Amino acid sequence: MNFNLNDFGFKWDKLHYFDFGIDNSFDALIQLNKNHEESLLRSKDEIDKKIETIKELNKELGEEGIHSYIHHLYYEDDMVINELQKVQRYSMVLSIFAFYENQLKSICNMIEADFDFDVKIEKLSRKKGDLMKYWTYLSKIYKVDIQILKPLFIPLNNEKKIRNIIAHQGGIISEKEAEKIQLSVGLVLNKVGEYYVLEIDNYNYINYLLKSLKDFFKVLLREVDKKYRELKA
Repeated sequence: MNFNLNDFGFKWDKLHYFDFGIDNSFDALIQLNKNHEESLLRSKDEIDKKIETIKELNKELGEEGIHSYIHHLYYEDDMVINELQKVQRYSMVLSIFAFYENQLKSICNMIEADFDFDVKIEKLSRKKGDLMKYWTYLSKIYKVDIQILKPLFIPLNNEKKIRNIIAHQGGIISEKEAEKIQLSVGLVLNKVGEYYVLEIDNYNYINYLLKSLKDFFKVLLREVDKKYRELKA
């Protein structure tokens, strides 16, 4: 299904502010991710250059000797950079989903403040998480066109499982859990002993989340405005 994501005007004036704020937030998240990745890449490049210099200046040690010497000098630095990379990428996923839930909450609160529906947000079940609670409000109470939004919402809701593994389990899961996980581009499960560690192998996963969210909000705001026009007609 294709969507026209070009800019358009809203009848509900408040949506202009949401649209502007969401766009600015995405720009900030994209730039933050870029800064993180570039900083890590520079650090890795610096170590690689030092290693190449050591290899060139210590050829007499032989391959095994050089390997042992480099390991002694830079093993800890390499481990620190890898751990920093993991933490930064985990943090980006958590930040993206926090932004996602906060924006959905704000949109639902805005709707509730303008329309006196019998069912209130606070009365909806949180059993399946806040994302599903807001989705229920938008689809069942406000009644936006879910057939248009579903193809965008469902993949993001599935990625919430990745967010929960990071937030509640530190990225570590059992073999049984690993068998049920669907990995998106850029995600890898590394077996460590009896468990698996979730690794965000490259920044493509972060970019995928950001693009998916941006597409979702563009269509959501359009559909919220469409329903607003119907209800105010």
